[in-house]
Amino acid sequence: MKTRHIFQAACLIAATALTGCQSFVDNLTPARIEANASDIYTFRVKVNEYLRGVMPNTLRVDIVVNGETHAMTQVPNMGKSEWTFEYAVPSNVSDVPYYYVLHYKVQSNTGPVNEVVYSSDLTPKHTVYNSSIVNRYVAQISSSRGPVGATIGVLGQGFTEFDKVVIGEVEAPTTFVSHNQVDFTIPPIPAGQTYEVKLRTGEGDLSAGMLRVDTATIGVQPTSVSVRTGESIPLTFFVDSPAPVGGLTIDVSTNIPNSIEMPVVIIPAGQRSVSVTVKGRGNGTGFIWIKADGYDEAKLPVVVE
Repeated sequence: MKTRHIFQAACLIAATALTGCQSFVDNLTPARIEANASDIYTFRVKVNEYLRGVMPNTLRVDIVVNGETHAMTQVPNMGKSEWTFEYAVPSNVSDVPYYYVLHYKVQSNTGPVNEVVYSSDLTPKHTVYNSSIVNRYVAQISSSRGPVGATIGVLGQGFTEFDKVVIGEVEAPTTFVSHNQVDFTIPPIPAGQTYEVKLRTGEGDLSAGMLRVDTATIGVQPTSVSVRTGESIPLTFFVDSPAPVGGLTIDVSTNIPNSIEMPVVIIPAGQRSVSVTVKGRGNGTGFIWIKADGYDEAKLPVVVE
């Protein structure tokens, strides 16, 4: 008697090791499905036939949606245990409850062939699945890289004028184009790095992909400074794209601060250039360095007589 119990326990352990945590019916349909223009969605299910001793070529799988029963088809090249069905969901419906009904035959070693109907909603867990059609999602960004100041589109569905694009942790100037597109301008951030782009909505952040920020260029005219003590000359700073909201602050420094007087340089928001005046204060020879996040550093020779 003791030996029999040991044998039964061993069989139970072996069966558990074989099946693991698998279930007879595995729903492969996502709980959240991205909306599409056709309003047609694919429902998928996997049936682990060996767990119930299903006789070969006897399994038939139906899906019940909205009280209607539809026959599913086997997924090509995926074996006989994966099934699929394409269902047209009305555009005004966002939640789709459904369950699966399986028809198959089983036969014991000595018993007769029995026909079985298995319905997931009648199991002890009363499993009725639900998938939500998500009306807002990001498909892609229109470019995977660009310099500071470049305008890039975010493509998807369900956008609003309140959505904002965030690069890394910096909010980018964002323009609502349509419910399928928003544009953003790469703000002044350190170049030569790759950042995650996110669409910030009232319901949370949606990932839009990765963006490589390349260096942009600040131009200066003239390309060198020669000025007499007490005199002033204009310098014009310009960039390829309009300055962001708040303006583009340019860090201007010199190694001869006693020889030349430099003002604060800010390109106003929406503008591409600004002109300032530099004044000679005393004899000296050196350089002016021009820096801004995301831009190549520029260097101007300076002579003050």
